[in-house]
Amino acid sequence: MNRFVDERSITVQPGSPTVIDVGEFSLSEGEDTIWVHMTSKSDGECPWPWSYGLFTWISENGRELGTVKVNGVCEGEVFRLGVGLAPQFRTGRLGFTPRNYNLKWIELGNPWLLSFRLSSGMGNTPVQDPKNTNTLIAPFVPDVPLGNAQPSYEVLDGLAYLFFNVFFK
Repeated sequence: MNRFVDERSITVQPGSPTVIDVGEFSLSEGEDTIWVHMTSKSDGECPWPWSYGLFTWISENGRELGTVKVNGVCEGEVFRLGVGLAPQFRTGRLGFTPRNYNLKWIELGNPWLLSFRLSSGMGNTPVQDPKNTNTLIAPFVPDVPLGNAQPSYEVLDGLAYLFFNVFFK
C-alpha cells in the first residue's frame, strides 16, 4: 500500500446534504481497495462523542467497493473500502453520510470537521493451491512455519475451512 497521498476536509453543519461529496477519486488498473485515514477535528475537547457516519466510493456502477461505518476519532483511524474484487469503473466520487441521530448535536452548534487522507492499492492478493482449483484470499491464509502446525484447507459450498494438525511431544 502506498502512503496516504491525497487529503481532503469537510464540515458537517446544519443544512448539510444527506450525502456530503468528498470529491472524485480514481483507482489505477488492478486496484481494488481504498484506505481512508479519517480524523475528527472538532472545536473544543476531544473526543467528539456523538458522531459516526457512512463512507463510500460511488462509480457509474454504484457502490462497487462497499460502504464502511466510520467513527469520529480525534486521533484518527484507518478504514478500508473494498470487497476483494476490482471495480468495473476506476473513477468515482467519495461520499460521507452522517447518521441522523448525530445531526441534533450539530444543529445545537457543534459543527463536525473531518479530514480524510486517502490511498489506494491492491487489498487482496489471490493465493492458488496447485492441488486445488479454488482460490483463497491472502488475509485468510495463515503464515505458519513448518513444524508443529501443518495447515491445510478445504473449500465446501463456497466457504474455506482451515485445518491444523498439531503434534504434541
